[in-house]
Amino acid sequence: MSASPDSSSPSPRSPAPVPASGASPIDLREVRVEEFLKARSLCANSKTAYRRELRRFLAWTERPISQITPRQIVQYKEHLEKSLAESSVNRALSALKSFFGWLLAAYPDSLSTNPTSSVALFKLPSPPAFDLLDSEVEALTRAIGQLPPDHQRRDAALVAVLLHGLRAGEVAALNLGDYDGIRLTIRKGKDDSGGTVPLNRQARECLNAYLKERRHLGERYAKHRPLFLSQSPVPGKEERLGYQGIYYTIKGLGQLAGIENLTPHRLRHTYATNLLLKGIDSLHARTLTRHKSEANFKRYAKRALSAAAERAFYEAIGEEPPTP
Repeated sequence: MSASPDSSSPSPRSPAPVPASGASPIDLREVRVEEFLKARSLCANSKTAYRRELRRFLAWTERPISQITPRQIVQYKEHLEKSLAESSVNRALSALKSFFGWLLAAYPDSLSTNPTSSVALFKLPSPPAFDLLDSEVEALTRAIGQLPPDHQRRDAALVAVLLHGLRAGEVAALNLGDYDGIRLTIRKGKDDSGGTVPLNRQARECLNAYLKERRHLGERYAKHRPLFLSQSPVPGKEERLGYQGIYYTIKGLGQLAGIENLTPHRLRHTYATNLLLKGIDSLHARTLTRHKSEANFKRYAKRALSAAAERAFYEAIGEEPPTP
C-alpha cells in the first residue's frame, strides 16, 4: 500500500477494535465506506463507481479518516493528475466530497470539518450530447429488420423503450407489472430518479407485439416477471435481460446499422435532445428524463438552441430552410 506524500512522519492513529484471536484487524475506514454506500440510494453501477474511487483513496493513504486534512486532499488531487484526465480527477474528488459530507453529518464527533470543502474541481466545458440523427435512427430500425424473426420483436421493443430516455439499468430492472399499456413506471432509478415515462404509439405497439409473442409461446402473465428476457434456444429457459445484455445488444445493432460507438445511453441523449427540438419546456423535459441537475441537462439544449436559431434565421430572410 502506497502512502501519501507526507507520511514520512508518523501520525497518531485511533485505536483499532481488538479482533478475536487469529482474526485480521477490522479496518474502520472500509466499514465507514460501506455504511456510506448503504445510506445513499444508488443504482448498482453508481455504487460500484463510488466504492472504486473511495477504495483508491484509502489505498493511497494509511491515515485514519478522522485525520484526513485539506492538505492530504490537495496532495491526492496532485497524485491523480499525474495519470488521469481532468474529468476522471473530478469524478474521484466528487466521490470524496460526497463521502466526507455524509461522514460529517453521520459522525460529527469524529470529524470537525469536511477536508474536501476547500478543494475545487476542474472547470470543464459541458460535453456534447451524443444524440443520433433521424437518419441514424432509421438505419437502426432497418438493422432490426435484418435480424432473425424471433429477435426482431424483442429488439424493436427494447430500442423503442431506450429511445424514451431510460437508462440501461432501469430497463433491466423493469417487470411486466411496471407497464400499464400506456406508460412505464421506474421504481428505482439513478439517485432516486424514479417516476413514470409515457410511451408514444410506436413504442406501445412494439412492446405490445413483443409481449403478445411471449404469451403466444405459452408464458403466463405475472407482474414480477421481467419485461425483457434474454434470448434462449430453449423456450421457457430465458432469464432477465441484464445491463450487459442490453449494452451488447445495442452495440451489435449499431454495428449492423453502421453507427459507430452506439450505446444505450446515446439513445437517452437522443430522447432528451428531441424533446427540446420539439419545443417542450425544459422543466417538463427534465421531468420526463428524470434529470435532477439542470447543469447536466443543459448539454442537451445546445443542439436544440442551435436548430431554433437556424430556423429563426431562415424565417427572418424569407427563405425555406434547405434540406440536407
